Amino acid sequence: MSRIRGIAAATALLGPLLLSGCGIKPTGVVESGAAAKVAVAAPARTSMAYFVTPEGRLAPSPQPEHTRDGPRGSLRGLLGGPGGAEAEAGLGTRLPPVEEKELEAIGVGFTARDRLEVRLPFPVAGLDPLAHRQLVCSALSTLDPVFEVVLRGSDTELEAARCAAGG
Repeated sequence: MSRIRGIAAATALLGPLLLSGCGIKPTGVVESGAAAKVAVAAPARTSMAYFVTPEGRLAPSPQPEHTRDGPRGSLRGLLGGPGGAEAEAGLGTRLPPVEEKELEAIGVGFTARDRLEVRLPFPVAGLDPLAHRQLVCSALSTLDPVFEVVLRGSDTELEAARCAAGG
């Protein structure tokens, strides 16, 4: 009987404590800064397509099946759009949709020792800066980053640019 009274007393004392939770008060969202940068494990000079994160940053996506085609292959991978894994990761593009047959019109050639010209099957003047960076960084993924890229669209030619993948 005394054992039952002891259990009843413990339950009476501990019950409210158990129902009150752990004592940590709820808080709102706490900002912790920018997302971490991720290093992509891929052999040197592997073709990369630079897609856009939901936060508006460039993220490289290995395109090993396009590596042997150099800059042109990287651009084909990019303009083919994000694949299943990339889309699942939330990656997208700021570039216009391109039909499969239009991918054949992509041209790449060196116009100087350190300058690459990329000919594209769509207008480039109205593209936003992030779309320009997608194209330039993807084109240079299999080359030395000291190269400059000139984008030539169906409407105009843009000034030479280097890859600025960060931020």
